[in-house]
Amino acid sequence: MAIKLIKLIKENKGGFIGALLLFFLMIMTCYALLFVSTQSRLQWNDPIFWSDNPKTAAPEWFNIILKPFGYQLPEHKIFLQKDAIVNTLNDIDFKLENNTFSYQFDYNEFPSSFDIPYTITLGEIPPILEIYVKRPDNLEFKIYSNSLESVNSLQNSEDSSANSVNDNITAPTLINSNTVSGRVFSSSQEVQNSLSEYSNIFKFPISGLSSEKIIYSQTDSNTPLKGEYEFIFSVYSFDSDTILQNLKLVIQGKVFGLLGTDEFRRDVFFGILIGTPVALFIGITVALSSSFIGLFYGLYSGYTGKKAGTFMLTIIDIFISLPTFIIFIIISIHFGRNLLFLIGLFILFGWPGVALLNRTFSIQIKNYPYIEASKLMGESDFKIVLRHIVPQLLPFTLANFALSVPIAILGESALSFLGFGDPSFPTWGQMLQEAHASSAETLGYWWWIVSPGLMISITSIAFILIGRSLENLVKIGKRR
Repeated sequence: MAIKLIKLIKENKGGFIGALLLFFLMIMTCYALLFVSTQSRLQWNDPIFWSDNPKTAAPEWFNIILKPFGYQLPEHKIFLQKDAIVNTLNDIDFKLENNTFSYQFDYNEFPSSFDIPYTITLGEIPPILEIYVKRPDNLEFKIYSNSLESVNSLQNSEDSSANSVNDNITAPTLINSNTVSGRVFSSSQEVQNSLSEYSNIFKFPISGLSSEKIIYSQTDSNTPLKGEYEFIFSVYSFDSDTILQNLKLVIQGKVFGLLGTDEFRRDVFFGILIGTPVALFIGITVALSSSFIGLFYGLYSGYTGKKAGTFMLTIIDIFISLPTFIIFIIISIHFGRNLLFLIGLFILFGWPGVALLNRTFSIQIKNYPYIEASKLMGESDFKIVLRHIVPQLLPFTLANFALSVPIAILGESALSFLGFGDPSFPTWGQMLQEAHASSAETLGYWWWIVSPGLMISITSIAFILIGRSLENLVKIGKRR
């Protein structure tokens, strides 16, 4: 049977394409399970984990499409402390340390924003932090200044953890007894107030403009000024215990990664990747269980006949007549949206259709002459079923299994899209629901919608094509 199956798939172009698509999905599944840590997968709904990513950035390859038109969107850049040029000035009363990041800006639009996270160990005397931006036209803007107060007056990181993902708050937080962590956002009020002092330089009103549209703008018009920018992070320390431990410059671009990002800064490709094993687990588990139950329930119902068979047929009819999708929604509302619970519901209502078809075939097969001959020879019903009936139902059951996988995946996606899925798992349907809730279709965030939708289609097409090939195997077996 296995050799015939492989041969048929090779001969059938649709089955071959379906097998290739399934192979692609299995590679993604294996990569997600073997090379993506469990801790990383659990961070999908943690906004702090994605804080260095840009919001709703398009895929990087979108710039390749725009390049022939002479138009480029800002790329997302992250500069680490080791990328900075460090200059120090030692005086009798203080020490000045300048960390300078160079950024080449050659794009046709302003960056979405920028932010500078830092971690610093404090001494007895609090240091002074200042940030400057030197533009290609040699203008220099002082955009931030803060004298860190005593350790006791700083916020505790547990009490202000939400600040790390709030673009309007730059207050440093205490992470241990003498270490402070902070993040300066371009959208913060401190930066905007500092830039307002340079309004006389520009020939257009800058009130109401975002910080990046001022810093990266030409002075005579609000259009991007291309060239090399320098971000200078200065630390004035007054004792030897003050040490800058960690520093980054994050330029929030408008293109990022293979599939872009969503409203929550999450990498869409990462969500697609870790959602692949979840989708296959849902589809295969539901299809395998419902096919197994449907095979033996229908077989027993058809072979037994009489009152027991009639009663079992009534049970099938009741299940088939129920509005299953509405029942799923009602049960999800009242009993929770746990993924395993939803899988159990899909199995509970997924087997009757397979059972009804298997029952019909079982009634036909049990009346064949060789079945009657086996009974006359004294062969038990158990052996007759295993040797003569199950082998003939198995190819058909395999075909139904392949066709049931996309039904389960589409069912879960539909429930998640309507808001009744398990939000703790990054399923493709959940991604579509979040995209819809954020108005991605009206705001033009097409990558957020197309990516999970395309993966649902690819998975469904793969199993449908394989299922059609298995149906051909059933037909060939009947002719023979």
